[in-house]
Amino acid sequence: MVAVLAAFGVACGVVRLVRLRRALDAERAARRLTDGLHHHDMTVVVDRLHRRLGPAVLAGAVLCEADQVLDSVLTAVHDPEGGSL
Repeated sequence: MVAVLAAFGVACGVVRLVRLRRALDAERAARRLTDGLHHHDMTVVVDRLHRRLGPAVLAGAVLCEADQVLDSVLTAVHDPEGGSL
């Protein structure tokens, strides 16, 4: 009788271990799927940002260069005695 109860206890423990292992495998699979989707979503967001901010960055660079040209022209035209020509 004790052997039967011990075998039953071991069988219950094995069943619980198998269920726990399956649950852990499911959690790992869900985590991998979530990580993959997160990586994909972030790639899409970064691509969209680059597409939308690209023209603005280019315009900012053009404005910066125009500002430098204007500064150099104003410096060249500026009269050293405080007036302008």
